[in-house]
Amino acid sequence: MQSLVKDTHMDEKIKSKLQDRFVNRVIKDNPQMGLVEFMNAAIDDFAAEDPSRIPAIKTTRTMIFIVTRLFGNLYGHSDKAA
Repeated sequence: MQSLVKDTHMDEKIKSKLQDRFVNRVIKDNPQMGLVEFMNAAIDDFAAEDPSRIPAIKTTRTMIFIVTRLFGNLYGHSDKAA
């Protein structure tokens, strides 16, 4: 995921491969993108109420995405164990 951050300094060839790998894994894992998009819209609405909230949008979106993936993995593993 670090390869997607603009401020991260790394070799462009490696960065490109990591980005492709990350995107392929995201698509394969199907991390409930509808839920993530809904939450991102709610984050935007909340941030629009007060300009001081805008700097936290990227961090909040990232955290929501990661938590959604983690819960998806957690529930996916519990289905396999049952």
